[in-house]
Amino acid sequence: SVPLDDKTYPDGWIAEHAVNALKELKDEPFFLAVGFVKPHLPFNAPSKYWDQYDPNQIPPVSFQDPPSEIEPGMSLNSAFELLGQYDVPEGGLKNESYIRKLRHGYCAAVSYVDAQVGKVLDELDRLKLTENTIVVLWSDHGFHLGELDSWGKHTAFEHAMRSPLMIRVPGMNAPGVLTQALTETVDIYPTLAELCGLKLTESIDGNSFVDILEEPNAEGDAEAFSYHRPWSYKTNPYDSGPWATTMRTDRY
Repeated sequence: SVPLDDKTYPDGWIAEHAVNALKELKDEPFFLAVGFVKPHLPFNAPSKYWDQYDPNQIPPVSFQDPPSEIEPGMSLNSAFELLGQYDVPEGGLKNESYIRKLRHGYCAAVSYVDAQVGKVLDELDRLKLTENTIVVLWSDHGFHLGELDSWGKHTAFEHAMRSPLMIRVPGMNAPGVLTQALTETVDIYPTLAELCGLKLTESIDGNSFVDILEEPNAEGDAEAFSYHRPWSYKTNPYDSGPWATTMRTDRY
């Protein structure tokens, strides 16, 4: 944690570039993809974002032990991504104080990128684009923060497979409306196409979920599939090994 400004790290610059791009695009139809890095590893952010959290109030890990009847090498990971970026002290990932520090860093990184998203949304307001611009906030995966004795995203469990997805469509629903309907990443493209009145000319795997945006209690997909590479089978950086497929339903 360093007491520097937001542009100490790349996301501060990305937000500034996005704001400048909106100024250039404001007079024509546009699609703007803004790819922020955080809260990806490493969990670094300016100190003001660390200071938003009392480390003593950060909850401990729930369900720290993995299920007894799974093969961890197939279903979980060895925290290789974290261990490759941090000089973790011996036994650190079993140490409550060190775990709390890592979780503190993740919270800070989330708040840091949240502030950058806010800069982009504020510029939409300033340019009077909010009322005719669809906003999608999406992440490509979830993350284990010590749950099931795992750190990272390469697992077959919901901590990794479930990802944030928030969509704001002008004139549709009040802010903060939630749904329990299942969707998949491949559903985002046909949804945006339908909202924008674009006709899809090819067959695709995804299904539009505009009906869920219109009625959050509507049924979504009957199931959602995810794919995960078991890292215990990875013999070299170019060998993908076998893939695991998971299926999520409303109950299982």
